[in-house]
Amino acid sequence: MHTKKVDDKKVSYVEHHGKEYPIDYHSTADAGVFGGGITSFYDFSITKNVMSMFLVCFFMGWFFISIARTYKKRAGMAPTGKQGLFESMFVFIQDEVAKPFLGHKWEKYLPLLMTLFFFILGLNLFGQVPFFGGSNVTGNLAVTAVLAIVVFIVVTVSGNRHYWEHTLWMPGVPAVLKILILTPVEFLGLFIKPVTLMLRLFANITAGHMVIAIFVGLIFLFGQGSTMPSLATAVPAALLTIFMMAIELLVAFIQAFVFTILTASYIGAATEEAHH
Repeated sequence: MHTKKVDDKKVSYVEHHGKEYPIDYHSTADAGVFGGGITSFYDFSITKNVMSMFLVCFFMGWFFISIARTYKKRAGMAPTGKQGLFESMFVFIQDEVAKPFLGHKWEKYLPLLMTLFFFILGLNLFGQVPFFGGSNVTGNLAVTAVLAIVVFIVVTVSGNRHYWEHTLWMPGVPAVLKILILTPVEFLGLFIKPVTLMLRLFANITAGHMVIAIFVGLIFLFGQGSTMPSLATAVPAALLTIFMMAIELLVAFIQAFVFTILTASYIGAATEEAHH
C-alpha cells in the first residue's frame, strides 16, 4: 500500500497483480476538511453493540412476559422470586420518581420511564458478563445520544403553555434582561439538558471500563522482558479489577436510576401547571 497526492489530497492505493486500486476514505462528517469523505458503499452489518441490544431486548421482553403470566396465575397472592425482585424496583420508580415529579400525570409517562430504566439497566448489566457480554453499549455516544433525543422529543412535545412562556418570554421580568440574558440561556438549556443526559451516561460507563482495562494492562506493561514482575503485578491487578467490577455493578443501577429521574424531572418541569 502506498500514498500519492491527487488534486492536493493524499490518496492511498493498494497494488494487486501489478495494478493500483484507490482505497476509500473513512466516511466522516467533516466534508473532506480533515481528509475524510464519503465511501462508495454502505455497511449495514450488525455490530457487537447492536447485537447486544437485540439480545437484551429479547431477554427483557421474555422476562417481563413471564412475570406478567406469573401475576395472572398468582392473582391476589404475595409476589415471590423474580416477581418480588422486579416489583420492588417497579414500585420504587413509580412511587419515588414518577409520582413526585409528574404529579397526577404520572401514569401517562410511567411506561417511558420504566422502559428507559430497565433498558439501560439491562445493557449495563449485560456489559458486566465476562466473555459472553463485555459490550460497552451505554458507553457508546450513538446509543446515549438516541436515548437523549427521545427524551428531548417527549419533553418538547409535552411542554405546555406555562413551560414555553417561562422558557422563551418570562413574564414580570424587564425586557432588557429577557432579551440579553434570560431568554438565550433558557433557550440553550433546552438543548443542554439532553446533551448532559447523553454525556453523563456515556462518561460514567466508559470510565469504569477504562479503569478495568488499565488494571489488566498493568500486568503486561510490567511483565515486558521478565516473568516475575508480571506475576507480582497480576495478583493486585486482578484484585483491583474484581473490586472495580463490583463497583461497576453498583454504577449500573445508579446510572439507570439517574437517567430515569432526570427524565422525569425534565418532563415534570415541562408539564407543570401554573401556580397562582
